[in-house]
Amino acid sequence: MELHRCRFVNYVPSAINCLALTPNTYKPYTLLACGRENGDIDIWDPKEGWFLKKTIPGGSNQSVETVVWSHQNVITEDDDENLSQKEREKLLKQQLLQEPRLFISGLNGLITEYDIHTLLPKNEVSSNGGPVWCAAVNHKGTVLAVGCEDGCIRLFDIADGNLEYMRSLDRQDGRILSLTWSYDDNSIISGSSVSIIHCLDVKSGQISRRITVDKIRGEDTLVWALEALNKMGTLIKGYKEVHKADVLCLTSTEDGAYVFSSGVDRKIVRFSTVTNTNQKGRKSKEQWVVAGERRYHSHDVRSLIVCEQYNTLLSGGVDTTVVTCELNSFPFGKVIHLQSFPSKPLIQLSKSKKLMMCQLNNTIELWKLGDSTQLEFEKMNKKLLALNLKNDNNIISSTISQNGSWIAVSTIEEIKLFHIKYNEKSTKVEINKVREIEKLQIPGAHKLLFTPCSTKLIVAGINSIIYVLDLSNVEKKYSDNKMENDDAVEEDENEYDIILLKEFEQHNNGTSDCTICSLAISSDSQWLASGDTNNNIYVFNLDTLLYHSKLPTFSSFHTSVSFHPLSATIVVTCLSNEFFIYDVEEKGFANWTKEYLNKLPEAFLKLNEKSKIMGVSFNISEPNTMTLWSSEYICQIDLSKPINVQTTNRKLNTEDNEKNEFKKLKQNYHFSVVTRYKQVMFMDYVNENESVIVERPWFSILEKLPQNFYRHKYGT
Repeated sequence: MELHRCRFVNYVPSAINCLALTPNTYKPYTLLACGRENGDIDIWDPKEGWFLKKTIPGGSNQSVETVVWSHQNVITEDDDENLSQKEREKLLKQQLLQEPRLFISGLNGLITEYDIHTLLPKNEVSSNGGPVWCAAVNHKGTVLAVGCEDGCIRLFDIADGNLEYMRSLDRQDGRILSLTWSYDDNSIISGSSVSIIHCLDVKSGQISRRITVDKIRGEDTLVWALEALNKMGTLIKGYKEVHKADVLCLTSTEDGAYVFSSGVDRKIVRFSTVTNTNQKGRKSKEQWVVAGERRYHSHDVRSLIVCEQYNTLLSGGVDTTVVTCELNSFPFGKVIHLQSFPSKPLIQLSKSKKLMMCQLNNTIELWKLGDSTQLEFEKMNKKLLALNLKNDNNIISSTISQNGSWIAVSTIEEIKLFHIKYNEKSTKVEINKVREIEKLQIPGAHKLLFTPCSTKLIVAGINSIIYVLDLSNVEKKYSDNKMENDDAVEEDENEYDIILLKEFEQHNNGTSDCTICSLAISSDSQWLASGDTNNNIYVFNLDTLLYHSKLPTFSSFHTSVSFHPLSATIVVTCLSNEFFIYDVEEKGFANWTKEYLNKLPEAFLKLNEKSKIMGVSFNISEPNTMTLWSSEYICQIDLSKPINVQTTNRKLNTEDNEKNEFKKLKQNYHFSVVTRYKQVMFMDYVNENESVIVERPWFSILEKLPQNFYRHKYGT
C-alpha cells in the first residue's frame, strides 16, 4: 500500500503560562485549566488519566498570564439576614453545588469570565491598572485580587455571580508580579519588580509589613512567586537561591508539609521541614531542607500545581507540554508527558481530490497529496492555499467537503463558508467567500462537518443545537454553467440562499451544560451521529430529518465516533481503550461487541497509558478490519477472526517484553500494533491503495522554541 508519511504540517503548540485547578470545595468533578501564550485555555479532566476535554480558543494579542477558578463556599451577608439555621444550611448546600467559575486575565488589561460549556465570555471588566501580571481568589471564593502594571492591587467582587470592581489597595513601587492571600483572608502578600515584598491589610487597604529582598550584583530581584502556608504563618518566596536562575513558580500541599519550586533552570525542587533533636532530647526549630529534585522539561517551567485528590504534581512551561508526576513518591515516581496537540484531529481529507486540509491557530492550509513513491518535484506534495482569517479569534473547528469544493471554518463568534475552484493545469485555486451563510445568523460552532455527498453542512452550535444546512441552491451560484452565463439572466436576491433544513436540540435539553465534541456521518449521507462532553451520543436520520436513537451511556468517556464506510455501523472508542460497535438500524450493539467486549486483551487496554485513541479509519478493500490510531501507536483489528482468550498478561517492563506482547496480540487476538510512528496527528485511508499518516516529531517543535537556559560546567 502506498503511504503518504507527512511531516510538513507546521503546527507548533503554544507555551504554557499558567495552570489552575478547580477548588476542592466543589466535589462533583475536578478540572485543570491550562492558559497558553496564544490565548487558548485547555480544559483537562483527570478522571481517566488527564484527558484534554475541550479548548477555549484564544486569538492574536490575547496572551493569558493568569487563570484562576473560584467557588463560593459561604453565604453572603445579604442572604444571611433573617434566615433560620435550616434555611441557612439549605442555602449553603445549594451554593456548594454551583459550578466553579473560570477567570482569565493578561497583558490586554481585561479580566474575563468564561463559560466552560459554550466556551464564550460571560463577563468582562477592565483591570483599571493596565496589564495584569497575577491574580488570586480568596479562600471563601468571594473576592478576586489582581496585581497590575501600575503597582496597585485591585479587588473585584465575584460573590453571587458578580464581577465588579470594589477598590484598590495602597500603591507600591514597580509592577506587581505575584500575590497570595493569607490563610484567614485578612491579608494579601505581594511581590514586586523592585526587590520588595509587601503585606497589605485587606480591610484598611494599607501596607502593614514590608520585606526587602537582597539585590544581586546591584540589580533588583524580581519576586515572581509567593506561597502562603497554613501553618506557622509561613511565607515562601521564590528567587535566585536554591536554583541557578530565576524561580518562576511555587506551589505547596494543602497542609504545608511540602513546597515545590521551579523556574528558568528547569529544575523542580521539593522542600520539606525537619526538626533536629539535640543531645538532651530537646527539639529545635523546624528547618526547610531540599527533599528531592528532578528535571522533566526542556525549557523554562512557568507554572506548578498540586492535585492531592489524584496524588499528582503538574508542571508546564515554554516547552508546551503538561507533565504529571506522582506527588508522594517525587522525585522517583511515574512521570507522564501529556501530548501537546489537541485530542481531536486538526487534519481532514478530501479523498476524491486527494486534498489534505490543516487547521492552525488562525490559518487554514490546503495541500495536494502527490505520489509518495516518486521523488520528482512535480509529483511531490504541494501547498495550494493558505487562508488567513481576518478575525482575531483562533479557529475552533474547520472542515472540507469530499469533492473539495467547500471549506467551512468556525470561530467562537462566527461561521465562514468558502467555495474553492481548482485549475487542473496548475496549482492555482480560486476562492470565493459565501456570504449567504451570514443570513442564518448562527453565532458560532464547536464542530463542523460536510456530508459525503457535499450537499449539506452540519453545524454543532455553541448553544449545543445541531443545524442541518442545505447547500444545493448556493452551489448553483458557483457552478461552471452559472459562471459562463453570469450576465444572461437577472438574479433573484434569494435564489441562492442556504436553507436551514432542521435543528436538533437533543444535546441542549434546555440546560446547555454540555459541549458537542464529536460528529460523524455515514458514507451514504443518511445517518448523523453526535457526541457531547456529558458522554451522550445521539443518532439522527438526515433523509427524514428525524431523531433516531441514543446510544447507551458508556462508563468511560468517548474519544471518537466513526461510521463504517460500507454499513450503518458506528464505532465508538473510549479513554479506557475499549471500543463499541453499534448497529444503527437495529438500535443495538453489533454481535462482535456482544461477544468480545469483556474479552479484550489486557495488553491492548494498557496502551491507553501510552496515549488515548484519537480516531478510527477503515480500508474499503478490507471491510472486516478497522484501524485504531493514537499519537503513539496504530492498531489494526481483524473483526472476522475470533479472539482466543489467554491468561492474564504479565506486567510489561522492557521493550523486549512489549514486542513479545504485541506478537501475542497478533497471534491470539488478531490485533496488529505498530509503534514506529510518533506524535501522530492524523491517520486515514485515501482509497483502497493509499493511506495518510501525519506526524509532528518532537524535534521539529523544539526547533521552533526559544533557546533554553544553559550554564557551562567547569571541565566539560
